[in-house]
Amino acid sequence: MRYPMTKDMNMAELVARVEESGQRIAQALMKIRLAEDPRIDPAEPMCRQCQGKLRIQEHEQRRMLSTAIGEIEYLRAYGVCDRCGHTVAPLDEALGIPSFGPSVEVMQKISHAAVTARSFELAAEVLKEHSGIGLSAKQVRLNSEAEGERVAAVRAREVELFRKGGKIEGPSAVPALIVVTADGGRVQTRQEDDDGGCWKEDKVGAIYDANPHKDPAARDAEKYDGAKARTKTFAATMQPWEEFGWMLCVEAYKRGYVEAKEKLFISDGAQSLRTFRQDHFPEATFILDWYHAVEHLSGCSKAAFGEATDESVAWYKRMKTKLWMGDLDGVIGAIDKESNRVGKPQPKENSGSPRVILHRDIGYFSENREGMDYPRFRAEGWPIGSGVAEGAVKQFGMRLKGSEKFWNGFGFGLGAEEMLALCALHRSEDGRWQEYWRKRAQPSARHNSR
Repeated sequence: MRYPMTKDMNMAELVARVEESGQRIAQALMKIRLAEDPRIDPAEPMCRQCQGKLRIQEHEQRRMLSTAIGEIEYLRAYGVCDRCGHTVAPLDEALGIPSFGPSVEVMQKISHAAVTARSFELAAEVLKEHSGIGLSAKQVRLNSEAEGERVAAVRAREVELFRKGGKIEGPSAVPALIVVTADGGRVQTRQEDDDGGCWKEDKVGAIYDANPHKDPAARDAEKYDGAKARTKTFAATMQPWEEFGWMLCVEAYKRGYVEAKEKLFISDGAQSLRTFRQDHFPEATFILDWYHAVEHLSGCSKAAFGEATDESVAWYKRMKTKLWMGDLDGVIGAIDKESNRVGKPQPKENSGSPRVILHRDIGYFSENREGMDYPRFRAEGWPIGSGVAEGAVKQFGMRLKGSEKFWNGFGFGLGAEEMLALCALHRSEDGRWQEYWRKRAQPSARHNSR
């Protein structure tokens, strides 16, 4: 009998046995490869920081490294540059091995699990089940947040360069139509505000290119396709709107915003977003999200005629048609008429009262007038919804939001900022996630081992 040790195993057990054997062989080969590398203890090592001489302090420092094929133990020289103080293991630096923590390919798996699972606990389970990486939820959190901090630091350097007028690399092909859209969400933290609340606002922005799809004769929004988003990329942060504006400017610039023939900014009518757009994207044509506009019409109809009454439904349908056909004066006039009928709101009246809703929405439609030229937008074939940004807020929220999730705050090193940066990198559809890890694994210096 040729297979006495495995004759009673099923297929799953046989595969597991072969994988285990293969991993042991791979580990043995890797140990041999590292032991034979001439850069393990170079004769005249150079410092990559200042090109000075690296003084070796330990010739056989032992390191245990977590890799995709398991734990690898190896010896390497470790030294310091007396000129600039840089400390490094020449072999690690030459092979692109991080100075601490697991290998890059393991960090990629950890980061992927951390942004796709609903929690760090679930991410740890996924890593154990699918990659055989045994980490606690805390270890997953610490590693992924450290990587998110690295991603955010790269972003911060790009923003600083952009604000100083430095050159940011743009796209190889300039899109005909570029769309900017943004929205805000809520993240629960352990930091209470002045009102005792713990929910802080996260900001999410999306940039995408699109091909216009002209349809001026569309009779209603449900039958209008408009331009569909093609490649979407994202930026997200817990920082104030002003700082977020610069982040999204950099992202837009990288996507070809400056050279694009047509530039659009789509959002709801919130004052924060209005200021955000005027400060950072003033040259873009503003489009008020259609679905937010009709939601306000629905609120007005209920405020004027009551919930689900025949008169309320009929009024809403008429106003929706007027708005779609471009009769904004008719819409504002109708709301003003009903506002006068129910009366002006009293001081400190509840924000949800019919009088407050109607009075407030006269201003809403008046102030956002420029963004509601829907006949023109249809004629141009432009999108009329901010669903890309709202969808991203929900997607990011699935990872960061939850009654049981309490982030330490909104500054660097406190969790939420780092995870948002990592989520934005992962969700972007231009291949930057793969490119980030490819660059991350590149040797950080070429060493002279004369």
